Amino acid sequence: MYKEIEKALKNVIIIDNKNIVESGWVKKIDLLKNNEIRIYLSLSNPAMHIKNKLIKEINRSIKNQNILDTIRIKIEIKSETEIKPGIKNIIAVASGKGGVGKSTVATNIAVSLVKMGFYVGLLDADIYGPSIPLMFNIKEESVNLQQHKNGILNPITSYGVKIISIGFFSKYGQAIVWRGPMVTKVLRQFMYETNWGELDFLIVDLPPGTGDIHLSLLQEFSLFKLKGIVIVSTSQKIALSDVNRSVGMFRIQSIYVPILGIIENMSYVLSKKTKEKYYFFGKNGVKDFSKEMNLFFLGEIPMLQTIREYSDLGIPIVLENKEIRNLFINITKNIIKQIK
Repeated sequence: MYKEIEKALKNVIIIDNKNIVESGWVKKIDLLKNNEIRIYLSLSNPAMHIKNKLIKEINRSIKNQNILDTIRIKIEIKSETEIKPGIKNIIAVASGKGGVGKSTVATNIAVSLVKMGFYVGLLDADIYGPSIPLMFNIKEESVNLQQHKNGILNPITSYGVKIISIGFFSKYGQAIVWRGPMVTKVLRQFMYETNWGELDFLIVDLPPGTGDIHLSLLQEFSLFKLKGIVIVSTSQKIALSDVNRSVGMFRIQSIYVPILGIIENMSYVLSKKTKEKYYFFGKNGVKDFSKEMNLFFLGEIPMLQTIREYSDLGIPIVLENKEIRNLFINITKNIIKQIK
């Protein structure tokens, strides 16, 4: 019967097109009296939706084998690793479309939290297009990721934020040509094998769009630690169309993660002479979208040359411009209020 059960488990495929036996998740199978099967699984910090899906798929696959007419299946799932207990809150910053200023927003939210007195980390999960090192002016020659004896990485600290990014391990402009499993492996290392220490908030700068990286991250971060998603968009219709797909992904029942709210970036251009606002991407597009999708509108950030200039210099704008700092502080406070 053991071989029949193992065969059934090989039909259970969750991620990376590998079954749970090939992935090494199945640690032990016990055949007990009274037709009871006990299966022990071990995997890295499984989120609740992953646990539920595993249990459902295992039960279905074993019963489809018709091993016995009446069997009882008990499944025990153990986490190999846990998110560092010192991390109190994880917030992911996402966008449906690239080029809307997501990394700029993530950077300034992180620094705003530091200015508010919190201990903050920033994980750059945009493997194919890491821009966080540029946002903090962390140059390749200045990176010295010393490791502990057990190989744990020490993040780079800049402006009070602890940072880890694939940009620390690659040359400027170098293309990262990796498939999904390799990306997932690196992100897991950044999460579990980085000396984050005690953090009030870990901000995760997600890549744009929807895909394997997002699904893998949601799998890795336990739901009670991942407090939710902050979405960044412009009012442009094509950007909101992509955001709509992202909202749909985060609200899928098997993936569900709370959306803390949405930020309208590059909202308007302010005339220096008349102080009149010009809505380059359209007026109130994100605000109207938030009402339509029942999302909390966290605030708007104008399109200012000074934001671009300081971002290019690697200086978070909240450190240099009082008006923009107040906008980001208010947005950050709104995010904190949405955390349950």
